[in-house]
Amino acid sequence: MAELKRTNPESVPVEDGKPSVGMLNDILKNTVNTIENSKDKIFEIYEAARREVDNTRAELEIIRQETVATIERVDHLEKSEQMEKQNLVRVSSNFRDYSEEKIKETYEAVKDIQVRLGVAREEERQLRRKRDDCEIRLYHMQKTIIGAEQLAMRISSVLGYLSSQISDVVAQMEKAANNRFLSAVIIKAQEDERYRVSREIHDGPAQDVANLLFQASICERLIPIDPEEARAGIQELRRQLKGCLSDIRQIIFDMRPMSLDDLGLVVAVRQLVSKLDERQTLKADFTVEGTEVPLPSHVNTGIFRIIQEALNNVDRHSGQKVAQIRMLFTAAAVSVLIEDQGTGFDMAVAEEGMKNTNGEGFFGIMGMRERAKIIGAQLNIASTPGRGTRVHLRLPLKMEDKGTSSLAKAREAKAGREAAAVNS
Repeated sequence: MAELKRTNPESVPVEDGKPSVGMLNDILKNTVNTIENSKDKIFEIYEAARREVDNTRAELEIIRQETVATIERVDHLEKSEQMEKQNLVRVSSNFRDYSEEKIKETYEAVKDIQVRLGVAREEERQLRRKRDDCEIRLYHMQKTIIGAEQLAMRISSVLGYLSSQISDVVAQMEKAANNRFLSAVIIKAQEDERYRVSREIHDGPAQDVANLLFQASICERLIPIDPEEARAGIQELRRQLKGCLSDIRQIIFDMRPMSLDDLGLVVAVRQLVSKLDERQTLKADFTVEGTEVPLPSHVNTGIFRIIQEALNNVDRHSGQKVAQIRMLFTAAAVSVLIEDQGTGFDMAVAEEGMKNTNGEGFFGIMGMRERAKIIGAQLNIASTPGRGTRVHLRLPLKMEDKGTSSLAKAREAKAGREAAAVNS
């Protein structure tokens, strides 16, 4: 497997104060190529196993034909043996009517047919055993093919998802670089995230897939030698595949939770809180008031990332592992409040630091502010040393942002018609 290139975010070239989009694109493409190579290896195993299955099927068909022919020969020899035995009984009962040579010939005929019958029966027994072994080997190889095919399909799905996301990210970064819409801080934060993802894929699923390929090769070689050991190896392979799939899903969630688009902001935040709790990273109390209002995708993403960054700051800097999240939906706005009772910090010092040190050490706050600005929200961060931190986000709702459903529109239209009828 090709070694994934590691690039320190601080070593990425800059163009006009922004990280090189081409360099970031190369890093992301290298990650995709690593997974692509892993998928190709699995397909090679699949193709080799499939060819072996075809050969085994052909061999099995030949063995079956030979077995049928041998069984027919045994049946014929058994009938011939009965006839020769009957002839021997007849000769033995009337030995005076037959010469000594005839009696000897009859005994030799019985002996000869019994020898031939014993040899044929042994051939039949060996052919049956060979046929059974071949059928068992074919069964296990077919299971290996199914497992390899399913793994390849899953990796292809993940690869397709990552490729589409990476293309979207690169396109957005190019647009930002051309339009100078995003600041250098946001682009650097995105590079840090890509570097983290590439490292996690390399150190996690990529290494796991390489190990699985090696184990699959061992299982393939064990199939004709020790089917039971091969079966145990495939079962272990399946268990490790589940773990690998779980790691990939976790990376995908960290990049962008699917539920954010499918089920909405509230569900995505609940999943984030649940995963932080499962990892024993942070325990957050999440409450929602009001009815969730459908928002544009980029707005949902912006709010989610601000919440995610705020929780990361609690975990890294507050000295506490507990936080509170309150989300309020009203007709006028969406509000989110993230609080902790940690060490806090001096906001005046932070503001001065962001001005005089190019934001070094305050990229999280600057990133949240930039995201809030992009989605048209107001962000207020209040903190006092020893008294914790409060992050308050308020997004005013416009009429087009409320996402009025077709059912609500129908009800409004009906109410209008009824009002018109009353007035008339």
